[in-house]
Amino acid sequence: MKKRTMSFCLVLGMMMTVFVPTVGEAATLEEIKIQQQSKQSEMILLDNQINDKLSEVNAKNAELELVEQEMVTLENTVEETGKEIAAQEEIVEERLEQAKDRLKTIQTTEVNQNTVLSLIESESVTDFLNRAYVLMTLQSAGNDQVDMAQEEAEELEALKEEQAAEIAELKEQSQLAQEQKEALNKEVASLQQTMDENKALLDQLDKERATEETRLAEEERLAKEKAEAEKAAAEAEKVNNEKVNNEKVVATQTVSTEKTAPSTTKVAVKEENPVSNKKTEEKPEPAKTETSSSSKTIVVSATGYSTQQAGLSTHTATGIDLRVNSRVIAVDPSVIPLGSKVEIPGYGVFIAGDTGGAIKGNKIDIHFSTVQQALSWGRRTITIKILD
Repeated sequence: MKKRTMSFCLVLGMMMTVFVPTVGEAATLEEIKIQQQSKQSEMILLDNQINDKLSEVNAKNAELELVEQEMVTLENTVEETGKEIAAQEEIVEERLEQAKDRLKTIQTTEVNQNTVLSLIESESVTDFLNRAYVLMTLQSAGNDQVDMAQEEAEELEALKEEQAAEIAELKEQSQLAQEQKEALNKEVASLQQTMDENKALLDQLDKERATEETRLAEEERLAKEKAEAEKAAAEAEKVNNEKVNNEKVVATQTVSTEKTAPSTTKVAVKEENPVSNKKTEEKPEPAKTETSSSSKTIVVSATGYSTQQAGLSTHTATGIDLRVNSRVIAVDPSVIPLGSKVEIPGYGVFIAGDTGGAIKGNKIDIHFSTVQQALSWGRRTITIKILD
């Protein structure tokens, strides 16, 4: 009987050795929880950084639009100035031609003789000076008109050069703003990629946590079964010892009374084999995380949700029944007014009719008819158009 008990304990020990999983270098449950908290904090920080960068992108878009408007206005002004310069140049040419004709006339006629004769016929010195002054004034009047026209043409030309310099400066500003916008877009894309990588790591940690919790539960169950088996083995050994002792007592009594027929006392011992009910624990699935007159375009971080998800209401913050009208987005009212119509690229027009605790700044949450559509959307950086 002792051999049976020892064999039972040996087999049980081998079973425990086979079924108890080895931990090795796997992370503990507490370590996994710490890593999860760290990743969640990083994702919150990244989300804020993405929102800030999107605000910078929108501000840069507004700056580009303003520069382009200034360039259009200045180009129109330059065009008008060019027309004025061309007209003034024609006037200068005409006056120069007139001056040339006048000089030719002076050279080929008797005007010079008449001028000298007019001076000689002066009655006095004063009359002579007066006549000379009049002749000089008449002579210089034509020259002054030519000089004035030439000065106006030069002023217009200087204005044209100044405007050309302003256009060049605006083009330089536009190019710089465009480069800054592209750099910001790259930063947003990089942050979004890091966010996606952290999301994947967080999902992996969720799976590791679920696996570790299952392992610990299995380990606890096996330890409990082992304790119960050891207790049952100890009780069986105790009963066996009592049986042996009783047999020894009976044998001693038989010898002392010198009975011819030895009486045998049989003690029925009921051995109870522990039966362990193995409960199959379902492996918890990792939680699915879901991240949410004239037109105006802005760049936003867009997530998706569906009223089909457990725990979500069928009505929005503004009272829209999503079962009747599913084309609704959740917005930050300080960025996109509630009730506005918003065009989503490739999906059409939605109504800004809902809000959310996590929807702050340049973020929106698009409602989809099914959970699968919302999960397929994920998180994207898109340019939307606010129609009114």
